[in-house]
Amino acid sequence: MARKRRAKDYASAEPAPKTKQTRAKRPHLTMAQAKSDIQHAGHQEGSPGILVFAILAVTVFIGFYYHIVALQGMEQLTGGMAMLDHRMSGFEVADVERLAERMDDDAMGQYNGVHITAGRLFPALMALGLIAVALWTLKTTWARWGAIIVAVGYAGLEIWATIAREQALRDVTQAKVALASSLTIAQWLLLILIIIWIVVMLVLKFVARNSTGLATSLDAEREIGGTYR
Repeated sequence: MARKRRAKDYASAEPAPKTKQTRAKRPHLTMAQAKSDIQHAGHQEGSPGILVFAILAVTVFIGFYYHIVALQGMEQLTGGMAMLDHRMSGFEVADVERLAERMDDDAMGQYNGVHITAGRLFPALMALGLIAVALWTLKTTWARWGAIIVAVGYAGLEIWATIAREQALRDVTQAKVALASSLTIAQWLLLILIIIWIVVMLVLKFVARNSTGLATSLDAEREIGGTYR
């Protein structure tokens, strides 16, 4: 009887067999999944590109109003003669004299009003647009500062040119006409270069975005990291 009890006691004292604990198998993360997660997170956080394109859209609208609606509308007051602002190749003293003869005080007041409103707002927005695109697309500090300097310089040049054209119309002299003509040519050349620069920066931005991860997209099922144990 004692032997049976001892055998029973020893059997109950034996440690229970250890069950093999297995760690839940973790899903593997592929490059395609990682890229999709990053893009989704970027859309959730918002993109500065929305603000950049909003500034450019407002700039285009104000530019259309300034050059097409306001300045071309003033041709009704001058008998169809184009304003000095739109003479991209410059003008001579005779051109300014003929235009000044057709502009009375009311026309000059309206001309000045256009310059003070849209004529100030458009170059300021154009400069802001260049700065916004540069900060969004350019990576180096010196390139960004270069864009800021060009933008501020253009805005100052545009405003200076509008003042010079008004002075040339009020007092037609060779010196004032030459200054206004030179500033007008420089203003348009710089504006064209800025537009081209903005377009190039935007194109390069989207090309770089679409080409990012091209090599990994060819192997979309490649796993990131090692094997979990």
